[in-house]
Amino acid sequence: MYSLRDLEGHAKIRTNLVNAVRHNRVSHAYLFFGPPGVGKKTAGLAFARALLCPSGDGDACGDCDDCVRSGRGAHPDLHVVRPDGASIKIKQLRGVRDGTTLTSFGEGRQVFLVEQAEKMTVEAANCILKTLEEPPGGVVFILVTDDPAGMPPTVLSRCQCLRFNVLTMDEVLRIITRTSGAGDRAGLAAALAGGSPGRALALLEGTGDRDRVVELALGLTGQRRPGVPAPPEEPANREEAQVFVRHITVLFRDVMVRQQTGAEDLLINIDRREDITALAGAYDRREVLDILITAEETDRRLAGNVNQRLALDSLLLKIAGKSSMKGGMADVLPGSGSTV
Repeated sequence: MYSLRDLEGHAKIRTNLVNAVRHNRVSHAYLFFGPPGVGKKTAGLAFARALLCPSGDGDACGDCDDCVRSGRGAHPDLHVVRPDGASIKIKQLRGVRDGTTLTSFGEGRQVFLVEQAEKMTVEAANCILKTLEEPPGGVVFILVTDDPAGMPPTVLSRCQCLRFNVLTMDEVLRIITRTSGAGDRAGLAAALAGGSPGRALALLEGTGDRDRVVELALGLTGQRRPGVPAPPEEPANREEAQVFVRHITVLFRDVMVRQQTGAEDLLINIDRREDITALAGAYDRREVLDILITAEETDRRLAGNVNQRLALDSLLLKIAGKSSMKGGMADVLPGSGSTV
């Protein structure tokens, strides 16, 4: 299990938390919020270990009995609350409230970490609010959420709020390489993940989506010559649509690199170098730049409240060399077959 010193990125937050423990300036409640998969829960568990370690040096020493037990997830003073089904229910928070009245086993702190805190029911949120209004000594709450807007302002106002931002590609790459030892595929996953190590690790479970995007791009290039590919299947949700678009962005980034430098060692999709060379010969540089600009705009639009199908159609039409088409992709890409 991580310690704060092992936390990749988030340097200011790490320093803040270490100093709070070291100088005994720990708040009674923290809210860790930010995009999914950027390390909030990992940081919460690392902070909890530091709070329970008797060394007092600001981080878990990793060797004492408290660190060994917290590392195994078996420390009696570390309580993790997760959604029960679709929500965190009042009976779970009543258990937390009752637990705060008990003395810690180690005569130190008790730490309550609430995952996906935005999923607390109204009753559950009101229950924890009463505890936050009159916090018992030695009790620390760490609430973790992707969506602070989904939580009552009264709860937020009683927490020290720490925002976790997306990481750089290099930071993501270091995390997933250390975690999974993914080798060549790690670079592709890091490039597609949008700064989220959690998303990168999920992407490493398979490269099928990437390969289907490459085949689709090759087929769309064939739209300028005989041969027409099948239309892509609608992604199941907005996140899948964004991953699809990021595959396109990374692919055409490689096409641009191939056109401008000819260097293979700079390619992310190095295992598809022959296909990238074929695509580089099918477009001029201005067309590739237009595709990349459209892909980035599509990614931004998908993050907002736009029609997913129309946003994707616009990008695919650009790749196919069509500026507009009345019937959408069904007119450009008739038939059925392989999907993305």
